[in-house]
Amino acid sequence: MASKGIAVFPTILCLCILIWTGGCTGIGFGEVTYSEGKIGAVVDNPSEPVEATLQVTVFKTDNFKQIEVANFAEMVTFQTGQTTYTFPVDLEPGTYKLYLYITKGSTRTVSVIRDIRV
Repeated sequence: MASKGIAVFPTILCLCILIWTGGCTGIGFGEVTYSEGKIGAVVDNPSEPVEATLQVTVFKTDNFKQIEVANFAEMVTFQTGQTTYTFPVDLEPGTYKLYLYITKGSTRTVSVIRDIRV
């Protein structure tokens, strides 16, 4: 009889984990581009609208150095689906690293680094 209780525990534990992590395949970044003096960052939100801070920091990379050239942060309501957010910045020809963050409250929920060439 005791073996049935032990076998049920892993099943219940797995179900609890699935319920707890449900919907965690959440918001994320898609393609990042630069065109006509603007950085375009695609954000994909597969769930309900979410209000959070979108931050983009741009670094020029040259000779193993990074020099910050721009930093943007704004409160955004991420609607369901894909949305492209644009940030005006004049970039000289070269290579850049873009640090992209989504922060909800004081918790950074998404962070990625993307390389672009202008």
